[in-house]
Amino acid sequence: MQRVVWINKSNWRKPGPIVYMGLLNALAFAENGLATDFFVGSDKDSDTEADLTDFYGLQTHQYLNIHRIPDTAGWQRSVYKEAIAKIALYCGKGDEVLALTRELGVLALLLKLRKKFPKLKVIYEAHDYYLSIRHLKKKRFSLSSIRRQWSERILIPKADGLICLTEHQRALYQQWFPKLAIIALSLGCLDFPLQPLVEQRRLKRRIAYIGHLHSYKGLELIFELAGYLKTANIELHSFGGNETQVLALQERADKEGLTGALHFRPFIEPRVLHEILDNDISIGLVPLQDTFYSRYLTCPVKALDFIAHGLPTIASEIPSVREVLRETGFYCDSKKVSEFADNTIALLDDADAYLLATKASYSRSHELQWRLRAKRILEFVEGMCIAILGFFEHDLFVVAEIEFWL
Repeated sequence: MQRVVWINKSNWRKPGPIVYMGLLNALAFAENGLATDFFVGSDKDSDTEADLTDFYGLQTHQYLNIHRIPDTAGWQRSVYKEAIAKIALYCGKGDEVLALTRELGVLALLLKLRKKFPKLKVIYEAHDYYLSIRHLKKKRFSLSSIRRQWSERILIPKADGLICLTEHQRALYQQWFPKLAIIALSLGCLDFPLQPLVEQRRLKRRIAYIGHLHSYKGLELIFELAGYLKTANIELHSFGGNETQVLALQERADKEGLTGALHFRPFIEPRVLHEILDNDISIGLVPLQDTFYSRYLTCPVKALDFIAHGLPTIASEIPSVREVLRETGFYCDSKKVSEFADNTIALLDDADAYLLATKASYSRSHELQWRLRAKRILEFVEGMCIAILGFFEHDLFVVAEIEFWL
């Protein structure tokens, strides 16, 4: 029997995208007809099936089993121990198991288990890059970053394969591990029905940002942009951050005369967020600043959420964003607020252009469905026996471009 096991150390219902993305990855394999186990940490008791519907906005699936593991005292995370024990049980029965994780902490345990069960396939999904740490800012350059660097160098090449989120990230890893099977895949989109009330959504004149509120995410641009948009009767809504941070930012917005124009709200459950995007927002905003991480390593989940709902998206012109949105994005210099404002106003003032942009977003989202991503991973695993013996010419060009930053 073929099985998939996805392992995530963070706690169930954690605010932000980390657990949610792991859950959607696992569900995608179940939707492809594979028995799938999703292991996740848990710090509170609740009804898992009710959480799927009420918090995540998803439905249970006959092939998906969710294992919420509370942590107990000890040097090793309980979720790792439980996942390894379950995989060993499956392998002992002769099942073909594909184990996937983004957690370096469990990768060593999976590799050790594979020595006992050679048919076990182990895939690591990279959400950063630590083989070199020259790109890290000094405040992030620490003993932990050095430990992670050596963990990546030692563990990743022993895995059966590596999933990267961008082509640039893939090229970085491939230059270190030319014989390792590596694939670049964006994260996925959910499938929402086409919005029949497109014009009503445009007339609401609301642009939304989703995510953490850090400077490299575009926080200062959000404040400046809200000032531009206020004169055009356009509201900017931000969803992300914790309650304390949001209260401080809302107070700042009010002091800067942006009351009614700039609204901050903490992270909310995915189900509610998707309802808001589908009914109350006109345009999505992706104002990532041009840093090494944003440019080459990240997959902007917010962009995927926007196009899943058919929202036109105003975004920074950087490779990682363009890789997701392609020709559907309305791109701006990440430092030129006026470009973000002009694109937003032009779209909201032109019903025909807005409708065309909406259709383009829906079309792109259909190419990035989660179940298609899982299918490509399965095809990748099937073809891993073909060794990659070097880079392609494109890889050499990309690495040269990236080294300019370092």
